[in-house]
Amino acid sequence: METTTQILNSDCLLQDMVSDLPCGLMVIACAHAASEMLLRVSASLALHGPIRILDCGNRSDMHRVAKALRPLTNDPAAVMKRIDISRAFTCYQAEVLLGLNRGLTQTPVLVFDLLATYLDESVSKCEAERLMEDSLDHLKKMSKANPVLVSVSPLPSVAAERENLMQLLHASADNFVQLLDVPPAETASRQISLF
Repeated sequence: METTTQILNSDCLLQDMVSDLPCGLMVIACAHAASEMLLRVSASLALHGPIRILDCGNRSDMHRVAKALRPLTNDPAAVMKRIDISRAFTCYQAEVLLGLNRGLTQTPVLVFDLLATYLDESVSKCEAERLMEDSLDHLKKMSKANPVLVSVSPLPSVAAERENLMQLLHASADNFVQLLDVPPAETASRQISLF
């Protein structure tokens, strides 16, 4: 199956994801791993049933999800209980967490900043590639019975030798989306001085 690649802004993508999220593997590439958008998606999806979040870049802020839920429901605490979250701090943990979720069915899975854990210099490039291959196998298996959203940040220049990890993820995706939005931090730095 060939990967569909799109370039969108987050508002268009967010509207599409909330209204119709089919099974398959969607990779979203954006500064800050599109975390803010995925938190809003998490809130919207949790309104309709259980979701699974696997956080690899320490980007899932459940306070923001709760805040997003307040205007959408009378009982945000009950909706928050539908969110099952696990965190991985190493690529070994990320691979294990993905493997533990292979048997899921009909549960949206959101993986925050997957590649963040694969950039650890103490893990050899060869070992990171092996773990990524295993992780991609888990993601493909999950995506047959679940909608799976994986976010990634652009790789920093110091991690250029691991660019192939992004290429492997891109090739494995059913849909690869590059978001155009300028991150808030960059917008502030571009502001014209008053003096």
